[in-house]
Amino acid sequence: MSLASMSTAELQAELARRQSQAGKLIAKRDKLLAQIAELDKELAAFGVAGSGAAAPAKGRRGRPPGSSSKSGDGRRGPRPKNDISLPDAIAQAMEIRAVASPKEAAELVLSNGYKSNAKNFGMLVSNALAKDPRFKRLGRGQYERIK
Repeated sequence: MSLASMSTAELQAELARRQSQAGKLIAKRDKLLAQIAELDKELAAFGVAGSGAAAPAKGRRGRPPGSSSKSGDGRRGPRPKNDISLPDAIAQAMEIRAVASPKEAAELVLSNGYKSNAKNFGMLVSNALAKDPRFKRLGRGQYERIK
């Protein structure tokens, strides 16, 4: 039964039922937290540190929210420093009137010494080609250096 076909009274009854279930779940959680606290006390008696609370909430990638992978900021390592911007590096790597796909341009830039830790570097190059006036889109996945 869809919500649109339900009467106001039926909707109110459904809300009350769900709120009742939420109350039961909260009580169950509180009981489990008390049991965890008791287990932590027993562990402390053996000299083992307990969790101190329930298991932390998990973020999008299975880590607690606010934490990251290796470095403290979510990157896969220190951010590489380049002397020039990505669009400038692409322009340097491609000759005037040369036609290349974003993948080919990315390979050229990296082979010329541009550094990046990006997993999606090809997409970054594609965006740079699309936005920079030095490149003209000839067709799907084909860009020409015009300036």
